[in-house]
Amino acid sequence: MRTVLLSLLLLLTASASAADLPPADKPIPAKDAAKAMTVPDGFKVTLFAGEPDVVQPIAFTFDDRGRMWVVECLSYPIWSKDGKGKDRVVILEDTDGDGVHDKKTVFLDNGSNLSGIEFGFGGVWLCSSPNLLFVPILEGDKPGKPEVKLDGWNMIDTKHNIFNSLVWGPDGWLYGCNGIQAKAWVGAPGTPKDKRTYIDCGVWRYHPTEKRFEAFAHGTTNPFGLDFNDHGELFITNCVIDHLFHFAPGAHYERMYGQDANPHAYGLLKSCVDYRHWAGGDWTSSRGTGVGGKPEHSDAGGGHAHSGAAIYLADNFPAEYRNTLFTANIHGNRLNNDGLARTASGYKGVRRKDFLFANDSWFRGICVKTGPEGGLYVSDWCDTGECHNYDKADTTNGRIYRVVYKNANPLKTDVSKLTDTELVKLQLSPNDWLVRKARRVLQERAAAGKLEKATPDALRKILKDETDTARRLRGLWALEATGKLTDEEIPALYTDHDEVLRAWGYRLGARPSRTFSQLMMGSNLDLEQSAHVLAAAASALQSHSQPYTVYSSLDRHKLVKNDPALSLMLWYGIERWYTRFPKIALSSLSGTENALVRRNTVRFLLAQPNATENLAGLVGEIGKISADEVRLDVLNGIRESLAGQKAATAPKEWAAVYADLLKTDSREVKRAAEAVAVLFGDKDAISTLLKRVTDTSAKPEERRAAVELLAPRKLPDFAKTLQALLSDADLRGAAIRTLASFPDAGTPAALIKAYPKLTPEEKADTVQTLAARVGFAKELLDAIEKGTIPRADVPVVTARQVLALNDKGVSERLEKVWGKITPIAKERTALMKKWKDVLTEDTVKKADIANGRALFTKNCASCHKMFGEGQAVGPELTGSQRSNLEYVLENVLDPSAVVPNEYRMVNFSLADDRVVSGIVLRETKDAVTVRTVNDTLTVPVADIVTRKQTALSIMPEGLFDAMKPDEVRDLIAYLRAKEQVPIPKK
Repeated sequence: MRTVLLSLLLLLTASASAADLPPADKPIPAKDAAKAMTVPDGFKVTLFAGEPDVVQPIAFTFDDRGRMWVVECLSYPIWSKDGKGKDRVVILEDTDGDGVHDKKTVFLDNGSNLSGIEFGFGGVWLCSSPNLLFVPILEGDKPGKPEVKLDGWNMIDTKHNIFNSLVWGPDGWLYGCNGIQAKAWVGAPGTPKDKRTYIDCGVWRYHPTEKRFEAFAHGTTNPFGLDFNDHGELFITNCVIDHLFHFAPGAHYERMYGQDANPHAYGLLKSCVDYRHWAGGDWTSSRGTGVGGKPEHSDAGGGHAHSGAAIYLADNFPAEYRNTLFTANIHGNRLNNDGLARTASGYKGVRRKDFLFANDSWFRGICVKTGPEGGLYVSDWCDTGECHNYDKADTTNGRIYRVVYKNANPLKTDVSKLTDTELVKLQLSPNDWLVRKARRVLQERAAAGKLEKATPDALRKILKDETDTARRLRGLWALEATGKLTDEEIPALYTDHDEVLRAWGYRLGARPSRTFSQLMMGSNLDLEQSAHVLAAAASALQSHSQPYTVYSSLDRHKLVKNDPALSLMLWYGIERWYTRFPKIALSSLSGTENALVRRNTVRFLLAQPNATENLAGLVGEIGKISADEVRLDVLNGIRESLAGQKAATAPKEWAAVYADLLKTDSREVKRAAEAVAVLFGDKDAISTLLKRVTDTSAKPEERRAAVELLAPRKLPDFAKTLQALLSDADLRGAAIRTLASFPDAGTPAALIKAYPKLTPEEKADTVQTLAARVGFAKELLDAIEKGTIPRADVPVVTARQVLALNDKGVSERLEKVWGKITPIAKERTALMKKWKDVLTEDTVKKADIANGRALFTKNCASCHKMFGEGQAVGPELTGSQRSNLEYVLENVLDPSAVVPNEYRMVNFSLADDRVVSGIVLRETKDAVTVRTVNDTLTVPVADIVTRKQTALSIMPEGLFDAMKPDEVRDLIAYLRAKEQVPIPKK
């Protein structure tokens, strides 16, 4: 309790009582809003613009004179379908540099569905769903005729998925974001669908002179913010799931739900953060300020909805802020500030103190950018709702704020009017706003044929002579953006002493237009010891016209083999070429050294239209391979691909290959071979496994493996065999779990008879098995009524599974015999008070944290990871708000109150009348892999009759009920530990 009060006290001190803001029927008046904000010492906030001068400011950018161009989105939330609208683009100018605009010009007043803006090439680029528009700027800031550069963005479900966040990249491309429900087929107007590029959630880019569109990377949920750091690495901010991702070209990242754009990704990369800016829960409650705000959310950062991204690369703020990211936390009414730290092959986010508290429940930060003088600008939508609950937006207000540190010198020049020499010199500026503008102007001049002859060599001098990595990169990027980086210059980058330059060499050398450089692509990778460079080389595979030299070097590289993320990037790269030339996938398999690539290659081959032919080829390859580790990967790839298929036919080559596989000394290979044989319906293999199940002289683990392999075959009388094993201590657990798959009428009686002699774990499995079918459940309820099975042995999660059987008589009997399921939410307040009173700081100090680790392993590790141990079924706990007692208790006592969509229980009713309840781990066209309370099952799609997602967590209620008070204390202490503790001594 003391911890909760301390957190609350800190919050109140930092945010001027923001957590206790009363319901407000109007925002703080615009003239007072900046004064109400809380920022670190030395910083000053001014209202750059507010209503009525600006309303609904969804996006903004700056022109070469430093003027702000603002999109006023009046379309939202009812988007225009006919292209007509009243959205505006206005120009705001601060002529005296005091941080407040004093001149306004309306540039455009008939826009529709405007959600993003960028300046360049003589006009403004606008996200105007379903189009990417270019509007030329004529004399006197008048708009020319809009040009549709791209179309195809989704107009069906765009309430909070509309494309957004236009930013010029260091390479001269225009970048933007797209949301998960805005499924788009993008291309130039008139492009047929089969020639268009698909994207849902992720980042895209468009080249303004080459007129090429690409999906840069896929994943996340609703990204609404994008920026680049000093080394040109791209970061996006995101809503609902993790808020920060480091995006690499061609990569595929975790998403909230659904299938990745590439069905052959076979694995997704994770966010770069291990913490969240909220303490869990549904979007309606995961907020730290305003109505319903909770201190645990505020302590974490305010909420799960983020918008805008600005990586600070100017010289007005103190040095500690350089290369840190600012994003608006919508639910928290504030700006979060995250550090960006290098890892071996990428980046990770670092939690920093929140930067700005608006102290206004109406504050809805949307767009965050650095300005010409080095100040930080943020637009405020200024309303009380968010995208989920808007019927009508308040279009009467909106604000834009500027934050500077002490004094800021205003821009007093027009970058577009500078000479080439001056623009080149600006590449060395500490203010990246000037760097970016100057680079884009040079790109425009090169495209127009107006670049001075000496300019490319001046840029090469920066690349060659400067010692600072960021400055050298600016020279390189300017050469690339202007089209002056030659093929002959690329190979020198591969051997540069700076790993960041080497990495960019592989990225830039991979462009399809390159010729000579591709011959050198893999020449130094065998000796490369930088995982950062290897990641860039792997990413480049997808774009390169001849990838195999690079691929072979990466495939055999030890650093890549030992890094799952690098191995995935390697797979993404080579898969693209397999898709174009599928026949080479099989021929390259025997020479592939990376285990993940081998397994995924098998899965790829068996997902092709000629899968039967490929299966025969794979079996033939196994016969030629002598290395057990390679054979094991191929066999496991076949197992994963065929799981869930009713009747896989063995190729004619299988019999001879299988006989040879059984001669190996590798137990893993033998088991994998037997598993594949069972999938093929091999009668000899099935007979052998049946004998092994009952062979008490065989090793217990081999007998249990035989049970698991035979279970999906649903063999006649196998249930009888399993029932007989209930007296065998070595096989009993596997038998109990497997019996749930068989509708044998004798199972309940056999289980109930054995019940008194079972271990606690086996009793839990028995109860789960008896809850799987209507007939079984009736006998379970009989046993509870007779006292044979204690009521306390049936947890709430199992009782809910009985209800999921949807049998009226069973449900009524459950209430009579077991009791009525009372929503834990009604009891939560009392339970919270009870455990807060018990778990005082003095009590927890006496805890045995090592024993807490043992309890975590027993009760939690089957679903959760902490300190790198456990299973990634439920959310990772290492970076959660574990130090907050209230947060921990809320999640344990009422797990279904804070469960994200991806961890909600799904009830499957199957063709054999069984009900399976669990969370979906993965899906293929043939099978769904489900994690239940006590097992992981592969359910054939053909067997699923109904599928219904619930609002419940797989985490059982009443976890503390089965533990002693000292055990609860120890577990809580471990959950709050700052670092891993030793395993308790036995």
